Amino acid sequence: MSDESMNSKLVNKAADDELDLRILRALETAPSVEIPADFAARVASKLPVRRRPVSLTSTHYGQNAVFLGMILTLVVLIVLTLYNGRHATFGLAESLLLTQFIALTVWFSVRRYSV
Repeated sequence: MSDESMNSKLVNKAADDELDLRILRALETAPSVEIPADFAARVASKLPVRRRPVSLTSTHYGQNAVFLGMILTLVVLIVLTLYNGRHATFGLAESLLLTQFIALTVWFSVRRYSV
């Protein structure tokens, strides 16, 4: 009985060695690469048709809106100055509009010359 287990271990060891050698030979052999002659033509025919790039023109909607806001703020400032209300609300509104006008002017000038 003990001979059988030893004998089967030797057989298994020999089979493992044979399998290892076969795997090693398979890994060491370089594969033969064969590319068909019409391979590039077949791949190129399956590609989608290339469209010409579309040029986009900038519309400057934001800059036009800011410029319109500056003009509107200036007109309201002038109207408030001419009205010269006695109430403190007019002074506060005038100060806020002046601050907004200055901020829009600075932003518009910096944005226009940086692009």
